[in-house]
Amino acid sequence: MTPQLRLSFATAFLSALILVPSCKNHRDKSGKDSQSFLDSAVYANVDSIVNLPEIDFSDMQFSDESKRYNPSAKRVNDILHTRLEVSFDLARQQLYGKARIDIKPYYYPTDSLILDAKAFDVQRVALVGKGDVMTDLAYKNDDVQLHIYLGKSFTRSEPYTIFIQYTANPQRVKTPGSSAISDAKGLYFIDPKDEDPSKPTQIWTQGETESSSCWFPTIDKPNEKMTHEILITVPEKYSTLSNGLKTLSKKNSDGTRTDTWKMDQPNAPYLVMMAIGEFAIVKDTWRKIAVDYYVEKEFEPYARKIFGNTPEMLEFFSTRMGVDYPWPKYSQVVVRDYVSGAMENTSATLFGEFVQQTPAEMIDNDFEDVIAHELFHHWFGDLVTCESWSNLPLNESFATYGEYLWNEYKYGRDEADHHLQGDLNTYIEESFQKKVDLIRFDYDFREDMFDRHSYQKGGCVLHMLRKYLGDEAFFEGLKTYLTDNRFQPAEIHHLRLAFEKVTGEDLNWFFNQWFLDKGHPILNAKISWDEATSESVIEVEQTQNRESSPMYKLPLDVDIYEKGNIRRTRIVVDSMKTTIRLKAAVRPDLVLLDAEHQLLGKLDQHLTLAEAQTLFLQGKRYRDRFQAIDLLLDNAAEPGVTELLKMALRDPFWNIRLYSLNRMDEVIAQNPEDFKSILMQLAAKDEESSVRAAALEKVAGLSSGDATVFPVFEKALSDSSNLVQGAALGAMYAADPERTKDALGKLESTAKGDLLTSIAAIYATSGTPGKFEFLKSAYEKVNNPNDKYVFIQVMGKYALSQDEATMDGSVPTFENIARKANAWWLRLSGIQVLAEFQMRYDAKVDALSSEIQTMIEKGTAVSIVQQKELERTAYKKKVTEVDIILDTIRSEEKDPNLTRILMMMGGH
Repeated sequence: MTPQLRLSFATAFLSALILVPSCKNHRDKSGKDSQSFLDSAVYANVDSIVNLPEIDFSDMQFSDESKRYNPSAKRVNDILHTRLEVSFDLARQQLYGKARIDIKPYYYPTDSLILDAKAFDVQRVALVGKGDVMTDLAYKNDDVQLHIYLGKSFTRSEPYTIFIQYTANPQRVKTPGSSAISDAKGLYFIDPKDEDPSKPTQIWTQGETESSSCWFPTIDKPNEKMTHEILITVPEKYSTLSNGLKTLSKKNSDGTRTDTWKMDQPNAPYLVMMAIGEFAIVKDTWRKIAVDYYVEKEFEPYARKIFGNTPEMLEFFSTRMGVDYPWPKYSQVVVRDYVSGAMENTSATLFGEFVQQTPAEMIDNDFEDVIAHELFHHWFGDLVTCESWSNLPLNESFATYGEYLWNEYKYGRDEADHHLQGDLNTYIEESFQKKVDLIRFDYDFREDMFDRHSYQKGGCVLHMLRKYLGDEAFFEGLKTYLTDNRFQPAEIHHLRLAFEKVTGEDLNWFFNQWFLDKGHPILNAKISWDEATSESVIEVEQTQNRESSPMYKLPLDVDIYEKGNIRRTRIVVDSMKTTIRLKAAVRPDLVLLDAEHQLLGKLDQHLTLAEAQTLFLQGKRYRDRFQAIDLLLDNAAEPGVTELLKMALRDPFWNIRLYSLNRMDEVIAQNPEDFKSILMQLAAKDEESSVRAAALEKVAGLSSGDATVFPVFEKALSDSSNLVQGAALGAMYAADPERTKDALGKLESTAKGDLLTSIAAIYATSGTPGKFEFLKSAYEKVNNPNDKYVFIQVMGKYALSQDEATMDGSVPTFENIARKANAWWLRLSGIQVLAEFQMRYDAKVDALSSEIQTMIEKGTAVSIVQQKELERTAYKKKVTEVDIILDTIRSEEKDPNLTRILMMMGGH
């Protein structure tokens, strides 16, 4: 699972209550009743439903299957195979299902079965005997679980089969979502009434964590493993996708088609999926295995650009792990209004619409890391699954580290290390709010496990383990773990034992401090030279709070720079204060701790300027030069540093160039002529679009009033990158607003992505009238979730810059965003704009009140005062109208991220 993008906001404006909105029945487009084509498909050839007598369940002795919520509880029943027949009522947003479930008791005899079945209407429960003879069973449905009395006791040598006929009602599900997975209905109907021309009609599922039981009865735990077969009946125009292989496709006489999908290898219930819609299917292969890309028809020409590295990823991960991709096919499907980022359903990964981009948009921001993340899950999470949500890092830490591995292989060590640096920073940011064990059994709610600890911290921990063991032992350990636990659930100890099996080393110390404890080390290091003994003296103190972090044992590589040569040695920091002496013939130019930059934590090694220069010039890795550049920038006035900073702008790795550009305003301002030609060259020719865009902004800052640079900006408008085009337009406007107007008009109809945002920002800044309708249509063309958030804010700024009629007329637009945008942060952006409107109206009320009071004190004519009072009343009405809108939004919002933000602002 790739979680939703997280955004931090300076302010939030409202509090909210969580309520589930009701859904209404309707007639579909054909005029048929909402009990539509699906009735015949569901009920045909099914034994008549038997009305059982009322049964008193109070005296029945059910096996306590509910203890499965406790990871230490015994397992009573095990599902071997599930066969589902499903069809749908789009109008009612319901699934009609028939389930045949093959079950075997574990060790102890049992006379009862408890299945997770959320918001089901159950029509029949029966035991399937020889010759498919059905014996109806007594059951109790509490809308969360289905309690079934089997009529006799079954032993572990007596498998049995249960038949269940039911209707699933996802709109009735009340289970809350989380920060990573914003909704838990399990089954989603997108534009089911075909009312939104901007959206396709789709049906898709989301099982993680325990939401598959919202659409089929099961034991909805990650340690359950089963094979399954799904028969999906849909109108003929729709494509279907599920796990495994499609073994049959049969046209029915009522205009529907039934596709049969079969998964012969066991996987966890939360990984079972369906996706239904009018998709373009682009076919690819890897080692004779089908690799398919399901996208909207508009993006069919770009599907290979979006997903085209998938076969190479399959080959790389198979080879690197020493375990071939274990599933019979690999499909990737993009759906609308997805409740998270992406989901690694076995052999059929599902993505949110954000991955659908044009080639121009992919220049600035592709989602290859997400694609790699979900694919790597097919080894870590799908093939071997976390035994409980407490062990979630066995899934998510590995998938996050899979991103590093792919970047390292495909784009080089510098790119991978830059990615890992981002993961470290992401975890550190969360650590200020909480410090928890990676593997933890004391969470309040299982969804709490989906945090930056399980993802980013865990990925960094795996990298440290790799650097400690070495590549050969590390990857052999992973192969052992995957092989020994194939198609099984696993705990963190299985991973440790696999590495111990390979290396022969007791690794409890590593797993205890990193997986089974919280926090991270904070190291203060001092390096000195002992002339008398010819030794470098390394003094390291662990300063982390011992109440929230352990004392660490830390193997660290040390690079010693001596006269142009670098030699490496390993030290171990294993006490709160550690002193280590290293012999040297002469005083080194630099002794660099954590030379691999692999430490998860904070290391303060205070370099001198000379040491920073040595590290920048001689360091072999991106992280070496990045560590040096900060100190160089802080000492830009020192002799020779300016030349090093110019070198930084020509560094082979793009983020050194970009980071240096973004921090060099003062340096450039003091030496404009020295840097102008470098900046112009970067703006025109740098291979990285983000660097070209940043350089254009710096050129604009240098060249205020300089008409000679205007052609440079105009040329950049034809750049292949939307980001660069947007930066060029902003630079043009800053340099010559009047001259930019012609370019703005020409670009409106063709602009996309960042360029659209730049156009909108110029209109908002200039207050150009009559552009709100353009902004509304432009908003629909912005795909990237972060860009859409910003665009809403820009639209709000524009509306506030216009006359009151335009501002008032824009309220429904922002209300619609605040109530219906598919991402919670987009709804928040709409709420923020509405709150700004309300504050503007409030300010008008206050100003008029003050003016009226002054007029009364001065004895102004009553008719004039009354006119002002009418104006004040009109603004009070506007305040009330927006307040009602915000109250309605507050009452309907149920996303936990947004409600948490709103409640922090003092809500109920």
